Amino acid sequence: MALLALGIGENDEVIVPTLTYIASVNCIKYVGATPVFVDSDLNWQASISDIEKKITKNTKAIIVVHLYVFAAHIKEIREIANKYNISLIEDCAEAIGTKVDEKHVGNFSDVSTFSFYGNKTITTGEG
Repeated sequence: MALLALGIGENDEVIVPTLTYIASVNCIKYVGATPVFVDSDLNWQASISDIEKKITKNTKAIIVVHLYVFAAHIKEIREIANKYNISLIEDCAEAIGTKVDEKHVGNFSDVSTFSFYGNKTITTGEG
């Protein structure tokens, strides 16, 4: 829904980290866009330098996945998204309650997503 709300579809590219659950990639394929994978840093978060290297004229969005209650380098990634006029989506499912500079994750992007599957910070069983 986030990608559709941002108008992303055929011939668009969406940057996504390699260390994530397949759903982060499936949603890109569902709208007909192409996933562009970026490496992760030692802290398991998307590499800032690799994100900037992978941006092309077809890049329309970056999906950031906050993992294991740790926030991605969200302020720096927000700056990159602004610099290239790219939409930013935060997947906050594994970081509910996590803050960056006293601000909860989910407040740095154009669209934020949350889910409640069994392995998430807050769960509702099968979600």
